[in-house]
Amino acid sequence: RHDRPTNKGDAAGTSLALLPFLGAGQTHEYGKYKETVAKGLAWLLKNQKPDGDLRANFPGQAGMYAHGQAAIVLCEAYAMTGDQQFRTPAQKSVEFIQRAQHIKGGWRYRPGEAGDTSVLGWQLMAIQSARAPNLGLEIDDDTLRLAGLYLSDAAWKSRQQGVPTGALYNYQPRQGKPTPAMTAEALLCRIYLGWDRNDPRVMVGVRWLVDEHLPSYDDKNLYYWYYGTQLMHHYGGSLWDRWNRQVREILVATQDKKSANAGSWNPADFQWGSRGGRI
Repeated sequence: RHDRPTNKGDAAGTSLALLPFLGAGQTHEYGKYKETVAKGLAWLLKNQKPDGDLRANFPGQAGMYAHGQAAIVLCEAYAMTGDQQFRTPAQKSVEFIQRAQHIKGGWRYRPGEAGDTSVLGWQLMAIQSARAPNLGLEIDDDTLRLAGLYLSDAAWKSRQQGVPTGALYNYQPRQGKPTPAMTAEALLCRIYLGWDRNDPRVMVGVRWLVDEHLPSYDDKNLYYWYYGTQLMHHYGGSLWDRWNRQVREILVATQDKKSANAGSWNPADFQWGSRGGRI
């Protein structure tokens, strides 16, 4: 259930609801919520198209977001349980992502569109889930190579001393100044693609995010916090500790604890929240 009955993004809503269950070790085979998880997974499988498409007929510009999120769910469910019913759907979901890639390496709202860094991140997260050891899913190396080329195009060409190209990122290539959200997402993808945490570009970008764009009550952007937290957790060390203390405090403090929606967060309080809804 969500706040807008006209919202047709059931694939995204279902996927975003399932990911926390899986992250907590709850599967369709094990846990307090296994019946709920089983129903959600069954819905995704039922609504997947023969070509692997998991958008569930969603017509809007968030279609590839929904597919990427659903593909992560199928790959994670397969990795956690080894249940063979997910193997072919997970493989097909990855193949759909690969076919949807633009010739210059990115992804956007619909298959084949010239990319943006935001949509690219969700597709690479799905591919990263599919690359988990022992799954045996096939990934085209050219997909990863092209994604790296896109990120190089989207990197901010800094002229500031001490800021190497590749440390900060734009929403799209050659578009204005870098943003914290796109920088966090892009650096996470760079780590997925093989960059080391000691790479000067990673170190400078991470330091920029923590020193100048630490999560705050004055700039509540869950999208940025999501990718920033993933990046910082991979990076580790004192910067992760500093980030984690801050974002944890704000998330706990802003959770709805009294209304009929207790346990959730009010989407109106966050950037882009009203576009997606409470889930």
